[in-house]
Amino acid sequence: MKKYKLVVFGDPWDVFQVAHRDWIDDPNVTYISTFRPGGLLGQLQRLQFNPKINSIFKIPWKSCWNRYCLREIRGEKLCFLVTGYWLRHESGIQLLPYLRRHYPESLIVCYFQDLINTNIDIYSHKIIDLNHIKKYSNLLISYDRNDANKHHTLYHPTVFSPIAIDPIDTDDLYDLYFLGYDKGRLPLLIDICHEAKKRNLRCKFMMIRVPKEKRIPCEDIEYIDESISYYENLRYSASSRCILEILQQTATSATFRTWETIMLSRKLITNNMSITESDIYDAKYISVFHNLTDFDWSFVASNNNFPGKNPFQDAIRPKALVHFIEEQLQIDIKQA
Repeated sequence: MKKYKLVVFGDPWDVFQVAHRDWIDDPNVTYISTFRPGGLLGQLQRLQFNPKINSIFKIPWKSCWNRYCLREIRGEKLCFLVTGYWLRHESGIQLLPYLRRHYPESLIVCYFQDLINTNIDIYSHKIIDLNHIKKYSNLLISYDRNDANKHHTLYHPTVFSPIAIDPIDTDDLYDLYFLGYDKGRLPLLIDICHEAKKRNLRCKFMMIRVPKEKRIPCEDIEYIDESISYYENLRYSASSRCILEILQQTATSATFRTWETIMLSRKLITNNMSITESDIYDAKYISVFHNLTDFDWSFVASNNNFPGKNPFQDAIRPKALVHFIEEQLQIDIKQA
């Protein structure tokens, strides 16, 4: 069976640049993070795609940039993996019909790493056209199990590559670390902060862009006006025994916070109740709480099994998704 070459239409966001590092560094994989070139070409493209101009006059030939992105892709069996970043630009660039037209023997896999109904098309400002995407795809995959059932796609969780991170310069590890926006989570975080202080736990909590009039003082909460870089976030995670996750709403899949703790071999305490049903759940590394009354402080404070390599690291790497695609399409894909 002839092997297919994998071409990943990825994402320029620094989170995905870390999560997809296996693909980016693999000489057998072509990783395209953006359709926007640098320099003068990029300035011309910004003008062509300018929303205000296009609201008055639809500038044509946006799909010409597909040829630029794929100028070095030719001559062999190809499997295109298209992520949400590109699908949110689809009404403008028309990537999927371009791939089908110019690479008729190729296979196209579309992979949603956010809930489908939250993927808003950049140019139409509407929810992405799922029927259009299905028309050109051989395979549709959602990272969320419930979303996959709702939209009749396959399910596979997000992926994450191994990371080597230098911890923050600190005399001792933090016992508990949290970074996030308020979005209704501040009252619970305040309660956790006060309770942690009673137990002499060392915490690092950072809340982003909370209006000054809504900031509630707590010694271990730092209110910051801008988010820190993803690398700095990972450094704080690497400098902590346990990571705190407070979800805004009921989730049905593991988050990037889960993947970070797995790759860093840290502990996670989360209100994501569904994670106990996940294939990567292990009570030694993950504790689940509903509210402060069932928050397991002994899990946070305990050094048992810490540090130690998390056994699920290989299961969440990008190659796991590639193997899933191979099984579904009955093909072989080149990987390092």
